[in-house]
Amino acid sequence: MRQILNINKGWAFLKDWKEAPVVIPEAAEIVDVPHCWNATDGQDGGNDYFRGTCCYVKQLENLPEAEKYYLEICGANSSADVYLDGRLLAHHDGGYSTWRVDITENPGGLITVAVNNEPNDRVYPQMADFTFYGGLYRDVNLICVKES
Repeated sequence: MRQILNINKGWAFLKDWKEAPVVIPEAAEIVDVPHCWNATDGQDGGNDYFRGTCCYVKQLENLPEAEKYYLEICGANSSADVYLDGRLLAHHDGGYSTWRVDITENPGGLITVAVNNEPNDRVYPQMADFTFYGGLYRDVNLICVKES
């Protein structure tokens, strides 16, 4: 049996960060996902929109009892890293696919999703006639699995 919890509400957002926090930073803006940090600068026609790494941070609390916990990211453009309590757990390239990370070791920990929309040679397309928006632009869920 599994339970899927949508955790889109109340993420701390930091633009152009350098390392995974171990507490929610006071300077963070609180946002709900889906979220795009290029919502304004990506549409102004100046071709000067921010391309870099931003992070989303969330403390998971009041979780249902389960044997396994997976963080499910339904879209993060275009490469992303997931940290649990400041420690790197997973990396994913590709902004248009759903992926999951096992966070069973500490499901009540501090989750950081660092998303990068800079040009790179691992994610296609490399060039297009549209803006390469950055962000967690689809749902984020927690999948709680009881093994019995």
